[in-house]
Amino acid sequence: MSTREEVYKAIDSERDYQESRWNKDTTVSENIHSFEDWIMYMEDYLAEAKHLLSREARQDADPQCCNIMRKVVSMGVNALEQHGAPHRAKENN
Repeated sequence: MSTREEVYKAIDSERDYQESRWNKDTTVSENIHSFEDWIMYMEDYLAEAKHLLSREARQDADPQCCNIMRKVVSMGVNALEQHGAPHRAKENN
């Protein structure tokens, strides 16, 4: 298991990678995408994880899926950075 701090550091490392890989110098889009685009990219990676989990032994699939999860979560972070990140409204309960 990891702490929340370790998880956020992993997400930050992935976001740093994404920024270095996909930017105004490397792609026409400058890595600016709609929510639709982000969700399609995320679904594609999640489908890859499902494929691994259904065909590989857990000890082989889990590390790969952990990398995919980091990537997918970081894509979600990128989407929220681009389109806004509203806080959850406080519940009445």
